[in-house]
Amino acid sequence: MLHRDNPIRVANGQRTSDRGAVSSVVCMSVAAIEELLGGLRNWRVWHLLGTLELRHRYARSKLGQAWLMLSTAVMIGALGSIWSILWQQPIRELLPFIGVGLIMWTYLAQVLNDSTSAFITHSHLYRNQKMNLSVSIYSVIYKNSLILAHNLVIVAVLIVGFGVPINWYLLQVIPAFLLTWVTMLWVGYVTGMLCARYRDVIQIVTTWLTVLFFITPVMWKPDFLPPSYRFLVDFNPLAQYLEVLRNPFLGLPVSLGTWCFITLVAFGGGLLALPVIGRYQRRIIFWM
Repeated sequence: MLHRDNPIRVANGQRTSDRGAVSSVVCMSVAAIEELLGGLRNWRVWHLLGTLELRHRYARSKLGQAWLMLSTAVMIGALGSIWSILWQQPIRELLPFIGVGLIMWTYLAQVLNDSTSAFITHSHLYRNQKMNLSVSIYSVIYKNSLILAHNLVIVAVLIVGFGVPINWYLLQVIPAFLLTWVTMLWVGYVTGMLCARYRDVIQIVTTWLTVLFFITPVMWKPDFLPPSYRFLVDFNPLAQYLEVLRNPFLGLPVSLGTWCFITLVAFGGGLLALPVIGRYQRRIIFWM
């Protein structure tokens, strides 16, 4: 004789299973938050890691870290002059656009590129002592922020030299950088984790960054695109972050849609990344 399951018992079992899944996600998210906050508290470590790499790169150099500005300035001058001729645009308008855009693109791309090998590069630190793995991601963001600070001198020269208007839109850089840093933290951690587990992802990220450079409005203005190709900008996350970082320095407003988009990516993506980080953070040490 066949026995039918009690519907009430089945419903209660389903609720228990759902509660267990939700509880597991919450626990993993809490573990991820503790991991990220623990790394933030170890600011002395990621400060030393970030500055040490810059010192080693320019050791015994006469100009030292001034090479950061000089190399960037030469590239901006050369590319801006050539592209103003090719696009038949006034250099007074195009050079500040390209200059600020190239500096901000380099900042975004270099953080993502460095994050691919962050855990692998610092593996010797974690094998010898217990430390929050997020220290590596903070050091990557900190190091590239120092490089950006050097290059902001070039931005100031472009603003003054080419008469870029200075207005209240410049204050938009404060929330812009805060949202960018939040995004860099969870994207860098997840990327570094994937690359530690699957080393081929490093080459994939490097290749796609090169492709994205040409389809992101770094060297060209979005207005140059015909309406049928606007999706290259509208659905390109890097283009949205580039706009929110570049426009304030050019005295231009950032559209409300762009603010909504990057806020959703920063916090919505962060919430989705927390359970992933919390679940796999303890396995990273075995992948290094």
